[in-house]
Amino acid sequence: MLLAVFLQLATGLAFAFAGRDRIRADGPSAPPAFLLVLLHVGLVTAPVTLYFYAAHAAWAWLYLVDPVRVPGLAVVPLVVVHGLVVVGGWYLGGWLVRGERGNALLYPLLGVMAAFLVGAVVALPRLSSATSYAGHLAGQRGDLMSVELGWALLVSFAASAAAAAYVIVELLRDSRRVRAR
Repeated sequence: MLLAVFLQLATGLAFAFAGRDRIRADGPSAPPAFLLVLLHVGLVTAPVTLYFYAAHAAWAWLYLVDPVRVPGLAVVPLVVVHGLVVVGGWYLGGWLVRGERGNALLYPLLGVMAAFLVGAVVALPRLSSATSYAGHLAGQRGDLMSVELGWALLVSFAASAAAAAYVIVELLRDSRRVRAR
């Protein structure tokens, strides 16, 4: 889903913004900063995207693709792509920081967030309904919070936001240690 890709790219850029002192000093692959990003990808991004593509495939595709026609193994490269987007955002932010364009990191971050918000507003009717692909084509839409999907979205969003906040706090603490040396 394109909206998830925008959100994950923004997450990677936000991580790079928080860890810019470590990146400036040791590069984007330096531990512990890069390990925190990888842990977020492995423990948060991958399981959440796997769950939504496997359990709520019609909603994950925003009812644009019939999930019955998508092979089951297609979920694996999709999950990998979502993880690579977070890491790619980290490295893009690292490239901007290392090129002494650290303040310019805010512009792509704000641009990606703006694209996410515009996409969310445009896709709001699809995002706020719970049905099947055939049900969506027939105009049958259910309330998102009346089914498991709504609660799964609520829990996964809260958990992902908490995990991202934890990584950002740790990256800020690590950057402070780098500035002190």
